[in-house]
Amino acid sequence: MRNKLFAILAIFALLLVACGGGEADTTEPETITETVQVEVTRVVTETETVTETVTETVTETVVETVEVLALPAVDPLAVSGDIVIAGSSTVFPLAERMIERWQDEGGPAGTYDSIGSGAGFERFCVAGESDISGASRAIKDSEIESCQAIGRDPIEFRIGTDALAVTVSSENDFVTNLSLEQLAMAFSTAETWADVDPSFPAEPIQRFIPGTDSGTFDFFVEEVFDEDEGPILAASNTQLSEDDNVLVQGIQGSPYAIGFFGYAYYQENAAALNILNIEGIEANAANVDNGSYPLGRPLFMYSDATIMAEKPQVAAFLNFVLTFVNEEVVDVGYFPASTAALNAAKEGWAGAQGVAVGGGASAGVILPAVDPLAVSGDLVIAGSSTVFPLAERMIERWQDEGGPAGTYDSIGSGAGFERFCVAGESDISGASRAIKDSEIESCQAIGRDPIEFRIGTDALAVTVSADNDFLTELSLEQLAMAFSTAETWADIDPSYPAEPIQRFIPGTDSGTFDFFVEEVFDEDEGPILAASNTQLSEDDNVLVQGIQGSPYAIGFFGYAYYQENAAALNILNIEGIEANAANVDNGSYPLGRPLFMYSDATIMAEKPQVAAFLNFVLTYVNEEVVDVGYFPASEDALNSAKLGWLNANN
Repeated sequence: MRNKLFAILAIFALLLVACGGGEADTTEPETITETVQVEVTRVVTETETVTETVTETVTETVVETVEVLALPAVDPLAVSGDIVIAGSSTVFPLAERMIERWQDEGGPAGTYDSIGSGAGFERFCVAGESDISGASRAIKDSEIESCQAIGRDPIEFRIGTDALAVTVSSENDFVTNLSLEQLAMAFSTAETWADVDPSFPAEPIQRFIPGTDSGTFDFFVEEVFDEDEGPILAASNTQLSEDDNVLVQGIQGSPYAIGFFGYAYYQENAAALNILNIEGIEANAANVDNGSYPLGRPLFMYSDATIMAEKPQVAAFLNFVLTFVNEEVVDVGYFPASTAALNAAKEGWAGAQGVAVGGGASAGVILPAVDPLAVSGDLVIAGSSTVFPLAERMIERWQDEGGPAGTYDSIGSGAGFERFCVAGESDISGASRAIKDSEIESCQAIGRDPIEFRIGTDALAVTVSADNDFLTELSLEQLAMAFSTAETWADIDPSYPAEPIQRFIPGTDSGTFDFFVEEVFDEDEGPILAASNTQLSEDDNVLVQGIQGSPYAIGFFGYAYYQENAAALNILNIEGIEANAANVDNGSYPLGRPLFMYSDATIMAEKPQVAAFLNFVLTYVNEEVVDVGYFPASEDALNSAKLGWLNANN
C-alpha cells in the first residue's frame, strides 16, 4: 500500500509544478515541493473496502520528501522560429498534444513527421534535417556514431512510458489473453488461430504490424522474439505500416485479425478493438509502473546542445515539454515517466544550456530527517576496500552524532557480495563496481533483492615510489605492458632503467582489480595474473608499503589511498590526463569509476537502523567525500539513490 501511495504522490507532485511565466532567458530556476492530502482506498477483506484520509504523519514522511526539479520558466509568446520534429509514431500523439498546447500559449509553429523511430534517427543523425527526434526506444550505438559524424551529440529526454497494446477486433469473441509463447506463435508460425490454441477457430490469422523502422516493431521483436526479426517478417498474411491508423483499420475489419501498437492508439479506438492481457497481466498504469506487464517501454525525445544553441526555440520547446508533459500524458493515453527519469531529463536540458536546475547542489530529492540519537541496533557492512575510507568516515560521523556502532569489514567487492548474497551475513555491501547478474541471482536465491545506492566517484590511482625519478606518465598500452609482459622498465621504454618491475595489485576479489582488468585488459585477467614479480593483496595499505619500498615498483588502488600517502608516492598521468576532479567529472581521465553501497528492502524493514544509516549517508556523503579523497557522485545519480531509498522504505 505504501509503495503505491508513494508512486501516486510522486506523480501528483509533478502535476503541481507551476508554469512561472517570465521571459524565455530566465536563468534562476527553482525547486518546487508540494504537500498533498489524498484519499487512499485500503482493501480490508475480499468484500469490504474502507476509505481513509492519509494522516499528517504520512505527509511528513512521504510527501515532503518528494521534490521535483524545475527548469527556468519559458514564455512561449517570447519565442520565435520553426521547430522540426520527426520520428516514432508512438510518440506522435503525445508530441502533437504538446505542440498544440505550445501554440495555444503563443509559441511558434512546430511540425512532427510520424515516420518511425529508426527513420527519425536517420533524419536526425544522418541527414541532419530535424531538430528533435521522437523515439519509442533508446538510440542505438550505431545511430550515436552517425550523429557524431555530422557533429551532433544526442541528448536523451525521457517524456513518458507506453504500454504496447496487442489488440483484436471487438468482434473477436474467443481470445482475451495470450502467453508470450502464444504471442510469438500468433505473429510467426501459426497459420490459423487453432494452431495457437485448439479451442480457437481454425481460421487464418491476419496480422497487422508496425513497419521495421518503428521503435514499436523493434521493441516487440526484442521482447517476444529475443531480437530475431526473421520469424515475424516471414509470417504469412502480414501487413506492415508505419501509420498506426492503417493497422487499427485492418484489425477492426476482421474478427480473425491481430496487431500491436502504442497504448494511445488502442485508447483512441477502444470501441472497435479489444486489448489482450499478456501472461494474464492487464496493460494498466499500476502494472506498467511496477514492471509486471511484459510490454511496457519508455518514450523519448532527442536533441543536441548545438541545435538548442543555434535555435533557441528548440531549447524553449523542450523546456516546455519537460515542464508540462505530465499534465497531458495520461489524457493522451500513456503513463508518466518516473520522477527520477523526468528529473534526469531536466538535468540533461540544463546541462546543455549551461544553467543550474532545481536550485543547485542543495536541490533534488530530500529524505526524511534522521536523528541518530533515536536509532539503536548494530550495522554490519562488508565489501570494497576502496569504499572503506568513505564508509569509515560516514560511520564516524554517524556515531559522533549519537548513532549506534557500525562495522565495516574491508574484504573486496566480490567477497562483500559473497557475504551479502550467499551467506546473508551483512546488512550493507560496499562495492567499487556494479553488482553482477550472477550475484543478483545469488541474492534472490536467499530472498534478498539488492538495491543500488551510488555514493561517490573514485579515480583509480596508478602510483610509483616518490624515489622513482624516471616515470610521470604511461599510455594505456604501456600500462598494460607494465602489469603483464614487460620484465624490466626498459621493455616499456628504452630510456627507462633495465631494472625488474615489481608489481603490487589488489586481490581478485577487489572491485579495483575488476575495474582495472576491464579498462586496461578488455576484461581478460590472464595477462596480469601471469606476470612475474606480482604481489596481490586485498589490503591497500600492504600495496602502498610495497610500492614506496622500491623505486622500481608500481601499483594501483583507489585515489583516497594515494592521497593518504602522497608524500611517499608519485601518481602517474594516464594518456597524458591527470587524475583530478575536473577530469574525472568530464570523463577524460580513463580510470574513473563509481562507488556504491547495496542493501535490501526487507533488511531495512527488519533492521530500521540500516535504513536510517543509509538515509544519513545519502544525505551527508557529499559533505565528506572530497575530504576523504574521492569525488562526488553526480546530482542525478545521488537523486536516483535517494529515490531508491524512498521506494524501499514506503
